[in-house]
Amino acid sequence: MLYSPRFFLVSLLVLAVGVSLSLSRSHSDASKVKSIEDYWAETGLGPAALEDLLQDQTCGSSERYFLACANAVLNVANRYNLSLNTDGKLISVRKALSTDMSSEKKQLEPWKQFFTNHTDKAVKISFFNAWKELETEHIKSSQKAMMVGLGLNGFISVFRDPHTYLMPVSQFKEVISKADSRSTSLGITLGISQGEYVVRKVTEGSPAKLAGIQKGDVLLSINGHKTQGLMQGRVSELLKGEVGDKSTLILRRDDEELKFKLRRTEITVATVSTRVIDGIKPTAVIGINKFAKGACTKVKESLELVKKSHVRGLLLDLRDNPGGQMEEAACIASLFVGPDKKIFEIRYLDPSKKAEEYYGGEDKIFDLPMAILVNGSSASASEIVAGALRDLNRAVLVGETTFGKGSFQEGEYWSQNKKIALFETKGFYYLPSGRSPQMRGLIPDVAVTFDNISVGRESDQFMNPLRAPEKKIHSLAKHFSANECLGMDEGTSSEDLQLSKAREVLFCSSSVARAGL
Repeated sequence: MLYSPRFFLVSLLVLAVGVSLSLSRSHSDASKVKSIEDYWAETGLGPAALEDLLQDQTCGSSERYFLACANAVLNVANRYNLSLNTDGKLISVRKALSTDMSSEKKQLEPWKQFFTNHTDKAVKISFFNAWKELETEHIKSSQKAMMVGLGLNGFISVFRDPHTYLMPVSQFKEVISKADSRSTSLGITLGISQGEYVVRKVTEGSPAKLAGIQKGDVLLSINGHKTQGLMQGRVSELLKGEVGDKSTLILRRDDEELKFKLRRTEITVATVSTRVIDGIKPTAVIGINKFAKGACTKVKESLELVKKSHVRGLLLDLRDNPGGQMEEAACIASLFVGPDKKIFEIRYLDPSKKAEEYYGGEDKIFDLPMAILVNGSSASASEIVAGALRDLNRAVLVGETTFGKGSFQEGEYWSQNKKIALFETKGFYYLPSGRSPQMRGLIPDVAVTFDNISVGRESDQFMNPLRAPEKKIHSLAKHFSANECLGMDEGTSSEDLQLSKAREVLFCSSSVARAGL
């Protein structure tokens, strides 16, 4: 395939990476699924790595250092329902300077104002002492390496950028790089509505699905921990556990509070799923959950299968897909446009490095109308596929504005600990039009909101989000209007309005699904 030699690119959200580490996978499918805590413990990471950054003189030297130190300590403190006051003392999270800590930006905005308005007092705060109190009085020995890693990533997110981070090498080898990931997740995807965490999606076959949890349920507490105001990362951690663990969730449905007791089982989340919606015009739906190694091969197999079903069109479902390996994204896109269409280009932050163009290298094997489903959690490689196919007039986008991650990272062993990988932002990727989705995301051709349940996008989450410089923008995609679309109620479920609308768009007389090729 016609790949550029540099394809070691990563999505922040799923951390699905192809990295320049020459990592081999030795994980046995029969072995126990390990927790993130276990992976960090294997690295032997000690407190000194974080303490070197939290020196009082360093943290008070500038606003950026101050906020980086604050984020490092707050990220760890939040895991124990603690926060800091303006004297640098640990306090209950409910008495925190910021009552809404659902994102890094919301957590740090009051600290930024404090530093601006009371600099003399702010620089006297000892984040080092706060960390030492956490380490000695709250963090268990088995958790220490993970908490140090969490603190380091909190510091890096503010001081460097939100997408540069550290990760245990063994976690990459045994989990992230695998095509079909084994998971002990409860199977809940969350969004935010009016300051509360709301269920956006329930994974088929998961404990949550079997227990009867539904889309739209409001998550109030997890094992006694109230969720309102907590950072998304903290809520995600509370939802994790090992096989056999029991979790108690309190959710609100309409005006009723419901208690669910779930027992974790191990499920496999397939990289690619395929189904056909029957009807007068049979429609294939191919869902890609992440762009893991081998995803392109799986999509190719799915396309060959659906063609035998005599479908009239395709819906490519990239909702809640946080990204992954960019060479897989290029390969998949080329299945719809052929080997000679440029899918995307990367431009380095280092001005001495030349831009590189990416071509998928695969023959076009599917030429029927298609629409792509996206939402606020479609990021990185998802935005490449969706954006490139629209720019090339091969598909229309239906759903929500996407996340907005247009940066790429390259991985290498961390110099301080070879059991840890450092994924560092090296530049941005650009679609055929010359535009990067960084910060702005992709605006759909046909907007269908997700029941007013939002997700934190790139521009909303981080204190210092990255902005991609843009030079010349080419208007490639043809204007599309859904005004001429006819309703198609048969064969689709009213529970999935985005999918129903996408199917309507798919068969519009003015569809651009095959134009320009």
